[in-house]
Amino acid sequence: MLVAIDNTLLDDYWQAGVDQVLAGQEEDAQAIWLTPFFDNEFSADPDSRAMSEEQLSQSLTDYLLNAVDEQIIKGKVSEAYEIAKCLQTVAPTNVNGLLRLVNISIQFNEFSPAALADTSFIEVFQQASDIDPDLLYIFITGITKLLEEHYAAAYLDFIKLVADKITDTQRFICEIAPQTSFIGRNLDLAHLRTQVLEVCLAYAPDNFRFTVLCDLADSTIQERDYSKIVPIGEQCYQEGHRLGDVEQFCGSHRLLAALMEAGEWQRILAMAKQHQQLIQTFIAQKNIITADAGAILNSSYFLNYVHDEPRLLHHFRDAMGDICSQLVNSAQNFTSYNNYYQSPPKTKALRIGYIASTLYHHSVGWLSRWLFNYHDRSNFEIFIYHVGQTDNHKFNHKFFRDKVDVAHYLKNESFEIADLIRRDEIDILIDMDSLALSTTYEVMCLKPAPVSVTWLGWDTSGCPEVDYFIADPHVLPTDAEEYYRTKIWRLPQTYLAVDGFEIQVPTKRRSDYQIPEDAVVYLCAQKSYKHHPDILRLQMQIIKQVPNSYLLVKMRANPESLMKIYQELAEEVGISMEQLRFIQPDPDEMTHRANLQLADVVLDTFPYNGATTTLETLWMGVPMVTKVGQAFVARNSYTFMQSVGVTEGIAYNDDEYVDWGVKLGTDLALRQHVMGKLLHSRKTSPLWNARSFTLEMENAYRQMWEIYQSQVLAQQK
Repeated sequence: MLVAIDNTLLDDYWQAGVDQVLAGQEEDAQAIWLTPFFDNEFSADPDSRAMSEEQLSQSLTDYLLNAVDEQIIKGKVSEAYEIAKCLQTVAPTNVNGLLRLVNISIQFNEFSPAALADTSFIEVFQQASDIDPDLLYIFITGITKLLEEHYAAAYLDFIKLVADKITDTQRFICEIAPQTSFIGRNLDLAHLRTQVLEVCLAYAPDNFRFTVLCDLADSTIQERDYSKIVPIGEQCYQEGHRLGDVEQFCGSHRLLAALMEAGEWQRILAMAKQHQQLIQTFIAQKNIITADAGAILNSSYFLNYVHDEPRLLHHFRDAMGDICSQLVNSAQNFTSYNNYYQSPPKTKALRIGYIASTLYHHSVGWLSRWLFNYHDRSNFEIFIYHVGQTDNHKFNHKFFRDKVDVAHYLKNESFEIADLIRRDEIDILIDMDSLALSTTYEVMCLKPAPVSVTWLGWDTSGCPEVDYFIADPHVLPTDAEEYYRTKIWRLPQTYLAVDGFEIQVPTKRRSDYQIPEDAVVYLCAQKSYKHHPDILRLQMQIIKQVPNSYLLVKMRANPESLMKIYQELAEEVGISMEQLRFIQPDPDEMTHRANLQLADVVLDTFPYNGATTTLETLWMGVPMVTKVGQAFVARNSYTFMQSVGVTEGIAYNDDEYVDWGVKLGTDLALRQHVMGKLLHSRKTSPLWNARSFTLEMENAYRQMWEIYQSQVLAQQK
């Protein structure tokens, strides 16, 4: 049936129905919208073009689509939602109407990822030929943050489906790949991130393939899929060498990271040497302005696991920091506090901002939570900028979100984050990521707050815009000021303190590993990055000299690679593999701490010490042996042991490391003496007094602000 319709009057009918929807009269709206379909006498213009019912339906659909958008533009999301629901009734197969509806539903927390497995929902996308990419990417961003393990398969199928529908594949990859960082925050979904990136790689255009490969390499490392880690790293390396200098540099870094995660130390040392040469060449290049700041950010990171040469590595880091800062600050016209204005001295509460991507079940999360617990909220306003995290984690809620004045959960958009920090009028910005995340680093380069500080996450980042690095009397040597560009702010006692650790019931006994009850058990519980052959060789020498001794090694690497290096070293030193036990990691941190009771002595790694693992060991009263180096990461265990008043086990060279290992293994009375000191330290050591530590941090913030104020006043004269 054809119906003669005047288009202007037709719009009036559609709008009249919309008005009824907004008035809460949906049934009346439906009646009004149906009128043109049945009223042949509607048009007063005999020459008007007749329209089919299909055309009328399309006209109504288009009108409602526009009506939804108009309400959203006006900020009337609830009104847009009501119209979108009616649109779904009128045109249930219109994919863009459906996307508008679900996008608003996500805002109202009324959408479940379970819809991804609904046949009728999927059929709309299967039949669609004109998906609005903007609406699609908003939808994917929204559902990515809602994902749970049992929706993973449906989500992956949906990504595959829409990937086949989108014509602008480069934009698809640019939009989808970054969203996988949200998936990666949930360790239960680490495999899904890898699978989604594999889809992206299959559709990636040639000029974007290398970028996706690098993301995929990072994902396989996080997932610890040892069947893929090194092969993907090698693909990055080969692709990088094919493309150019910067890509060669980044591909080399990814391969080194893959080898470190897999524990393939037979290749790591040679690869690290080659990578170091690439760094030196890259620094010497003149044409660096085309480089990607994020790509070169943590290029020297893994060298700290290979050798203890802080002067050289700080030279690399500072040079890279200058390059990254130049690139970031030339990328967009962002006005930093360096060239914006000098804010007047403050008399109100200082605004302290913490920026981090690790405030969940991560070492930084476990160790920093006490500071937020004790902050003086009457004299400090506390802000947290969670980078790449979502507001759906109980651990984060309990220890961070609920302990501060403002908690932002942000995408990996450095300029947007920096602008937010400046609008929040943050006085002192604390970087807790250092080199762990390029987004955080770029924010620090933009200098969005008058005073900036690096604390806890790692060593200094090399960012020239950072003012201070938090340390203590021991964690850096006395001559560190000579090669640290960032001013070292040494707290009086310790750069970190915790009130203790939660502990679960032990799940393992010696008999589970066929170890006699009267044996001396050593433990090395570090990840594969830290299993440098030189320190493993010293551990083997200890085992050789202590009768009836065993070494427990937690398998945080490719089992084949790790056992191979231990096999070679055992044969070299002359001990039997029967004295080694390779055990799986515990299911959670609390069980790990409880199972430390298996060990008589913990053997630390070098040149990269333990940090969280050292604190857990000392809290549990287990003696340990550590070798002291020059770099920050080679002195963590040393500063913690000094703080608890235990010098037994601190070695300054290889011979002392072996000697202390043997002494603590053969002298039961010495072990018991150290255990007693450690347990007593819970009552006396500043390491276990987070309230006092927080006061020292707050005092440091006040002093930093006073220095800034004096500088402002000096400039105004």
